[in-house]
Amino acid sequence: MKAITPCAILPLAAASGFPPTPEGVKVIHDVLGHPGLSISYKETNICETRAKAWAGYVHMPSTYTPGIQPNESYNISMFFWYFNARNDPENAPTVIYLAGGPGESSMFGVGSDGGPCNILSDSNSTEENQWSLNGHANMLYVDQPVSTGFSYSNEPINSTLDLLFFGSNDISKTGILPFSEYNGSVPMANETFVYGTLPDQSLSKTANTSLNAARTLWYFSQAWFSEFPHKGKGNLGFFGNSYGGIWIPISAAYFQKQNAKIKSGEINGKILEIDTIGYTNGCTDLLYQMDAYPDMAGYVFRDTYGLEILPENVYKEAKNNFTKVGGCRDQIIKCRELGALSDPEQLGINETVNKICLEATLYCAEYVIGTFDMFTDRDDFDVAHFKPDPFPPYYTAGFFNQHWVQKDLGVPVNFTADSAAAQNALIELTGDAVRTEGMKALEYLLASGTKVMLFYGDRDYRCPWLGGERLSLAANWTGADNFRKAGYQNIQVNETYVGGVVRQHGQLAFARIFESGHDLAAYQPQTTYEIFNRALFNTDIATGVQSTSGCFRNYTTHGPSSCLHIKKDLPPPPPTECYVYNAFSSCSEEQFKALTFGNATIENFTVVIPVGDHM
Repeated sequence: MKAITPCAILPLAAASGFPPTPEGVKVIHDVLGHPGLSISYKETNICETRAKAWAGYVHMPSTYTPGIQPNESYNISMFFWYFNARNDPENAPTVIYLAGGPGESSMFGVGSDGGPCNILSDSNSTEENQWSLNGHANMLYVDQPVSTGFSYSNEPINSTLDLLFFGSNDISKTGILPFSEYNGSVPMANETFVYGTLPDQSLSKTANTSLNAARTLWYFSQAWFSEFPHKGKGNLGFFGNSYGGIWIPISAAYFQKQNAKIKSGEINGKILEIDTIGYTNGCTDLLYQMDAYPDMAGYVFRDTYGLEILPENVYKEAKNNFTKVGGCRDQIIKCRELGALSDPEQLGINETVNKICLEATLYCAEYVIGTFDMFTDRDDFDVAHFKPDPFPPYYTAGFFNQHWVQKDLGVPVNFTADSAAAQNALIELTGDAVRTEGMKALEYLLASGTKVMLFYGDRDYRCPWLGGERLSLAANWTGADNFRKAGYQNIQVNETYVGGVVRQHGQLAFARIFESGHDLAAYQPQTTYEIFNRALFNTDIATGVQSTSGCFRNYTTHGPSSCLHIKKDLPPPPPTECYVYNAFSSCSEEQFKALTFGNATIENFTVVIPVGDHM
């Protein structure tokens, strides 16, 4: 950690920005016999009251992760929070949870998206979530890639964080600036300009491709599953949301390929067989999902929620921008073909490949996806809401920056809810979102026997359900024909409630979940809980009654081939709640101006004066 001058210590400490010194941390040294590789952890007492939990780090020296840091070697301290299952943890499966972003902390999965607790509006307390995913599964929440959440590279740095920063043409700028950059004159802290101990923001010290992130996670998992003393004995799976729809299939397929190398004697390591993967509203492979965006805005939201968005001529233009010669589809293909030729290991180090893939990303974002924002003020993450959209709430950011929370977790850094460094490295530097071929990973997993479960809230535009459906139908595997012939059945959540519809055959299921935005568990907690457990424990997604294993492994749903005829009503949008850790997405123009000029009244990180409303 960089030193600060004595004259600066008093005012900085008074700002209460820095995390407390970790206490009560146990350390396992020289894990796997590798010098410098260690696991530090402590038992936690917050969020979960019905099962044991431990938080900590796998500290990975650069010598342990060869070949994945081509530009600059760096050490990695990757944060985890592991929750025992509330029921039979010894034999329960273990599920690795990966949030999206890219750059979003998996702590959102803990405190607002299906985890053991729900963080309350004071950002300082929690309530139990009865529909937590750790009801019957051990949940391993991992902050990845590096610089996300509580994870960091090398040594964390005393820095400032501008909460009103919202991007720059200079992708090296993230809103976080080390004290050393101020030449001894650090500006005074206030409620939107805070001090903290934060990760190095260099884009060369985090994963720049999804495959590099998967490699890093495999190294983490080799250490954790080999020597963490409180792990369970059951099967292994992955679950997550959003960009997790890329992380998860790429990581799971990489794990399975490493397993094959271990079995053949090509490499040494611990076999980590992946039984199940699942995710909600995932953007997995834009080559197959991209053309769903204009369709969603052009007619699907109209037919399912009565919502008119795109004029007919704009809809046709957006569709043409995907299919025309030199359009979005061609640019994605060119990016991938050039990548396969000049950067086959997806290290993200070929400047020509990066440039072509970034150009494809920007073109598709503006001319195919971006037409939505040109014609509506509704929110991409939930079309029932308007911008600014306060739901799901962002209380996770405030909660994990509370001192008493950081003390319980034993972390030496402040919390980064969404890492601009990780996002810039993956999106702005390498065009990872279009470069990554998620379909190939899904097909590999299906061929290897892994169950694949795709769950989509039907009011989301960011990663819409129609794209997920098309992805599932396009996948080629041994059960593909029967999956395509399968019909949609109701998902019976309980005796009185139908949460959505599902098409399922054998290992693959796709579900449209009703009346839900991008973060499914925040809208439909019980539905998410039920379908998650049905997937893990080999029962049908529709009812949870029919076995889907053994002689029933070819189970198939029956019903209509389309679910577009199912209509729902739009609810009224929630009132504005301006939260300082998420100001650009949650504050009205008036509230944001008040924050900028320093005359807003703030309580529990929420602006109470001026009172915001939707335009």
